[in-house]
Amino acid sequence: MSARRSPEWVVPERVAQPEDLDPRLLRPTGRTDRLQVVVEHYVVGAGRCPGCGWPVVRRQECPSRQVAVCLLDNRPLPVRLAHLADVVPGARAGRDSAAVRERERAELDALPGLFAAPARSPERGDTS
Repeated sequence: MSARRSPEWVVPERVAQPEDLDPRLLRPTGRTDRLQVVVEHYVVGAGRCPGCGWPVVRRQECPSRQVAVCLLDNRPLPVRLAHLADVVPGARAGRDSAAVRERERAELDALPGLFAAPARSPERGDTS
């Protein structure tokens, strides 16, 4: 006998759309606005986010809060929100390529400093 789930127990996961996000995240915002979004979308328990009404089990599940925290920490968006990277100014999805990281490092190394910086060693796994 196979164990199949009954159709009434299968709940499709809702995918966040740009209109589900706090409108402040869809325009260029400063750190203060992003912090305000995090505060307003802080969910204490299960139910719905008090800021946007998104159904949540844990506070981390509110898409507006997740996007704001990623922008504040300068991290890429989580996989389930990566499709919003083109809509939210300053957001990025996934890891940068090695060439992009190397270019950014070269730009940082070229900045004047108090003393000469030691040479960087190549990244692990870099075969160039």
